[in-house]
Amino acid sequence: MLRKAEWEKPKNNNEWSFVGDGARFLLEIVQENINNYFTEDELYLVTDRHKSKEIKKENAANEVRDLLKYQDVTLCNKEFKRFIVFNHIGVAKQGEYHS
Repeated sequence: MLRKAEWEKPKNNNEWSFVGDGARFLLEIVQENINNYFTEDELYLVTDRHKSKEIKKENAANEVRDLLKYQDVTLCNKEFKRFIVFNHIGVAKQGEYHS
């Protein structure tokens, strides 16, 4: 699904945006973006193709920040149609899958 996603390019025609890492993680900005991007109150937090869990949208940025220290993280809606992919180096991109 992620390979076929259409990624938004909000700045300078680049799909990746800086979100920070570690102590520099932009918690409030990331949470605001999550709130604006997803309409659902619950999301899936995916750490690899076999591991995911359901989380509350209101806690999503905290969950991402805690895991991003060690690995890449993806948030998606329950239909697996909208994604925000966070890379451990402190960047993220968001997009949608259109079948």
